[in-house]
Amino acid sequence: MRNVLLIVHLIAIAMGVGMSISNQVNLRIAAGESGERRAGLALLRRELARIADIVIAVIWLTGLGLWWLVYSFGMPNHWFLAKLGFVVLLTLSFGLTRMTAGRMARTGDQSLMPRLQLFVSGVWLSALLAITFAVLAFGPTLY
Repeated sequence: MRNVLLIVHLIAIAMGVGMSISNQVNLRIAAGESGERRAGLALLRRELARIADIVIAVIWLTGLGLWWLVYSFGMPNHWFLAKLGFVVLLTLSFGLTRMTAGRMARTGDQSLMPRLQLFVSGVWLSALLAITFAVLAFGPTLY
């Protein structure tokens, strides 16, 4: 069970990395576009965000499951604590991304684009670091 949970956990974090990098590329392309092309790119970002809502939930659920299976909700190792910190940062960055993108969609305020790019960068960077620390926290040395 532990290995299945770990696999799902790492895949979910990897999906978060992939989708956030996709959004970063999307934002760079959208910056030079207008009209229907820009609207189409925004639609793609909204669809990815809906999928990412599920991915974030899976990261949290599988992470808590691993904490329970490996540490019985006791004090985890320092790698787990570092990973948890980056998952919190990932979640915070994602929430700020969703809020900023929603505000842009409602108001049409394109001056928020640099802020949106910053938050998207926070998502993929924290996801990459969460993967790194997840491997260290739940790696084969715990057997």
